[in-house]
Parts: sequence; C-alpha cells; structure tokens
Amino acid sequence: MSEVLFLTFGLCLLLSMPVVFSLLVASITAILWGGSVPLTIVAHKLVSGIDSYPLLAIPLFIVFGEVVNKGGIGRRIVDFSQALVGSFRGGLAHANVTASMFFGGISGSATADSAAIGSVLIPAMKRGGYPATFSVAVTATSSIIGIIIPPSVDLILYGWLTDTPMDELFAGGLLPGVLIGGALMVVSYVLSARHGYGIRQPFSLPELVRRTGDTFPALLMPLIIIGGILGGVFTVTEAAAASVVYGLLVTWLYYRELKVADLPALFSDAAKTIGQVMFLLGTAKVFAYVMTIEQVPLHLSQALFEALPSTRFFALNVILICLVVGLFLTPAIATIILTPILFPAAMEFGVDPVHFGLMLVSGLALGHVTPPVGLTLLLTSSIGGVSVGQMLRPLLPFFLMLVAIVLVIAYVPAITLFIPDLMRG
Repeated sequence: MSEVLFLTFGLCLLLSMPVVFSLLVASITAILWGGSVPLTIVAHKLVSGIDSYPLLAIPLFIVFGEVVNKGGIGRRIVDFSQALVGSFRGGLAHANVTASMFFGGISGSATADSAAIGSVLIPAMKRGGYPATFSVAVTATSSIIGIIIPPSVDLILYGWLTDTPMDELFAGGLLPGVLIGGALMVVSYVLSARHGYGIRQPFSLPELVRRTGDTFPALLMPLIIIGGILGGVFTVTEAAAASVVYGLLVTWLYYRELKVADLPALFSDAAKTIGQVMFLLGTAKVFAYVMTIEQVPLHLSQALFEALPSTRFFALNVILICLVVGLFLTPAIATIILTPILFPAAMEFGVDPVHFGLMLVSGLALGHVTPPVGLTLLLTSSIGGVSVGQMLRPLLPFFLMLVAIVLVIAYVPAITLFIPDLMRG
C-alpha cells in the first residue's frame, strides 16, 4: 500500500498535476488498493485534519500579509533600511537584506517579502549602478529570511505536525534569521567592493531620524508579535489576530494608504490564498494518515537509525534531502510531506524538536532559490527583467553561503536553542 502511495504521488508530479491534487489522488489510490480502510476516511481527514486552533494563525497571518503589502509598509521599511545602512559599501544591497529581516518579522512569508521588497529595491539598485542579476540574487536569497525569523508560516506548520511549542519555535528562529542576514551582507559587501558596485550614499542622521519616525509604527509590529508571544502575553493565534487589527489601524488611520474601499479586494485575495493553503493542509493530513497506518515513519526512522552511525550523519542527510526535495517542491509543501517522515527519526537520534524544526525549515528554505520551482527566484527574476538561466552564476556565491549557514545551524544546536533554553528556565 505504501509503495502504491509513493508511486502514484511521483507519477502525478511527473504528469505536472498540482501537488495538492497529487497528494489526494495518491492517498485515494492507496486506500482503494489496500481495501481495508473505508474511503469515507478521506472526507473525514480532510475536515478534521485542519480543525486545529493553532492553524487559525495561518489564515490570520495571510490576511495580515495582504494588509502589509497593500498598506505601504514595505516601502517605508525599505526607506528606513536604506537610511540605516545605505552609507556602507554595497549600501543598497545591505538595505535589501536589512529590509528583508524587518519584513520577515512582519509577514512570515518569503514570497511576500520578495514581492514587497523586490518591487521597490530591485529597480532602485539597478538605477544605483548595481547589475540586475546581482540585485535579483540579493533579493531572492534574503527573502528566505521571511520563513525563518518569526512569525513563520512554515514553522507553524512544523509545530502543528509535531506538537512542538510554537513560542519555542519562534524563539529558536531569531538567531538563525539574524545569522543568515549577516552572512548575506558579508557576501554583498565583498562582491560590491570587488566589482565596484553601486554609489555610496553619505550617512545622514536627520534623514535616519525622519525615516525612523515615519516607519516606527511599522517597526512596532514585529515587537508586538514576537514580544507578545515570547513574553507569554498571548498565543501565536492570538498574536496573529492582534497583528491584523493593529495592521489595519496603522495602514488605515496612521498612514492613510489603505482605504475602506480597498478592503473587499484585500479580503477576497486573502480568501483565495487561505482556501488554497487550507485545502493543501487537509490533503496533506490524508496523505500523512495513509503513511501512518502503513507505519512508514516508524520503518524509515528505524532504517535511518540503523544505517547512520551518528546524529552528525543524520543531520547531513537531512540537509541533502532538503536540497534534493527543494528542486521539486516548495518549502511549505515539503515541510508538510517530510516532517511526518523525518521527525520520528530525529527523535530516535535525540535531536531537540525545536532544533530539528529549524534545521528542516532552513534547509527547505533553500528551495526558494533553486530552479525550477524556486518561488522567490522566479518572482524576483521577473521583477528584475532577467531570466532564471542568467541568474545561475550570479546566484552561486549567495547560495553557497546559505548552504554553509544551514550546515552551521544544523551542527551548532546552541544557535537555535539559546533563547528557547532561556524561556524553559
């Protein structure tokens, strides 16, 4: 039955069937083939699988992302970041990375990050003397910070699948996100200095103060979300609801860019995304159920535990699996599929659930910048007016740095566990 499940799933992907339907067709085929489980279980799992309080955070954060994108917050974060770090060599590249770090603490989505930041900074970098390919490479790679720095939809998915505390996962993502941002800024500096990219802008304290004042309500958003969760003020779901209310008030009453007339279109766009995501989660639960009754995770974890001599080899294999899977699946979908398979093995090796979650999500985040389905690469290439083929060479130094940092995250648990351990006391 498990062989039929995976063979059907692979065949559907080869036929270019959307992943959500591939999961569903594979599950139904395996159930029919086995004959021991009634087909009504599909409808039951589709509904009960997403009947979860923590999952409410995902649609709320999607609505929040729409509010942020349509309310002019991305542009203000870019202006603030430019005033903050624009005077350094490769200043606009540093502003790009810095903006992604701030925006990642608001949106929780790599694609939202690349769209909001890229649409402003890629044209600005091209005007400032940076090659289009360099501008796209910086934006595409820095955008993945959005699914590592909290709030992160991918971490919410992992926490939902494994019952790992969301507040600890979010706390664990802070230092890795900052580490990735700092590493990308190093690459940007070296390449800008070597090739003479960009025009350095003089630092202006009055300009920084002005931009800080203008951006301050937006900068409070990650503090409210992350600070409220880590401080025990509210849960992740409550934080998502609070962020929607705060975002609407800021963009409507303070910035006055979001009008009442814009709300129907905003909620309509959010509803379409929410429907797609929740249907995907429901089908993933059906797929996971079939794997569970066939004991696929148990057999695989035992096989890995016997085949791999140590936790270090297991971590390396997880990163390699993430690199391969990322070529074909988006990080969110890969998280849903791989977590039930690899999590039991991680527990067998004694890996902390928070550390494994960040290891897995950061490894899968690389899939955002690898063709053919790298979403941030495709999106930013379109914005920059370059083909994906033209991006392979310019992207390489940034991608290699990302791989190196992901390995550091995997092999130095203290990076992800330092803050969660403080919370645990």
